[in-house]
Amino acid sequence: MKYDAVSKRLVEIGRESIVSWFAGLEIEEIQLLEGLPQETVSLRSSDFPVLVRQKSGGEVIVLIEFQTRWVEDLPLRVLEYTVRFMRRYQLPVMPVVILFRKSTRAVDSYSDDFISFRFKLVRMWQIKGEELLETGDVKLYPFVGVMDSSCEEIIRAEEKIYESDLDSLTKADLLTALTILAGMKNEEIASKLLERRRDIMIESPIYDLIKSEGYAEGVKEGMREGMREGMREGMREGMREGMREGMREGMRKGIREGIRRGIEEALRIRFHDVPQIIRERISDIEDEGRLRALHRHAILCGSIDEFMKALDERGTR
Repeated sequence: MKYDAVSKRLVEIGRESIVSWFAGLEIEEIQLLEGLPQETVSLRSSDFPVLVRQKSGGEVIVLIEFQTRWVEDLPLRVLEYTVRFMRRYQLPVMPVVILFRKSTRAVDSYSDDFISFRFKLVRMWQIKGEELLETGDVKLYPFVGVMDSSCEEIIRAEEKIYESDLDSLTKADLLTALTILAGMKNEEIASKLLERRRDIMIESPIYDLIKSEGYAEGVKEGMREGMREGMREGMREGMREGMREGMREGMRKGIREGIRRGIEEALRIRFHDVPQIIRERISDIEDEGRLRALHRHAILCGSIDEFMKALDERGTR
């Protein structure tokens, strides 16, 4: 899951910043614990237990869980994790659930006739992004994307990460994480971030999550929309020229239009812009076989110029 991968990388980069800010602790020393062998097989990769030595003295285990959306059995699951770590380490445990997506059902406790249990629930959509920006800690800034933040605040977070003194790979990971998290609420701002910083994001291993999922979904959606539009156009033409022949022609137009849209979407996702001349040239092509060949080339070509060359070569045949 892409959000698990993002969460794991953010903890690797800034575990002290995350625990300090979300758990509200003053940390003297922090250590990421391994999952409990065998008896904690239910722990997922997005659960992060850390041993914290506080400046005030004493030790506590902080159990951080990043949760994309609310699930009804989460309180019981957190209770299970808490008890297991308490038994293993004989230390107090502070469970912290960081919930990304808004939910009216989310609660921070569980109780029945015999058990009463509370944990810290961080509702990200209720926190002002400005609060996090004021910390000045760029390792936390990717979370601005899922907070109550304006587009301007998300861009500020991106600029601060980009201008920081961190090494280029860490910057790439933080910028990619910000883009993925921002895409939860606003695909437009995520696309803008990708366009602005793609040159550095491609260094990040988690950039593949954007490339693979975004590319595949974009092409499929382009094909689907093209088919729908072609079908609608075919229906209208069919009413004018005869229902049976119109439907057949509409289907053929729908297929061609779907392929055209798939070509444009593949080029846009891979190279961010499709020149007007390419869109015009593709719109004039009626041969389905030629369109399919160009669609394959749009997926495999190394640049817009290479695709244009293939378009010219096929146009002379």
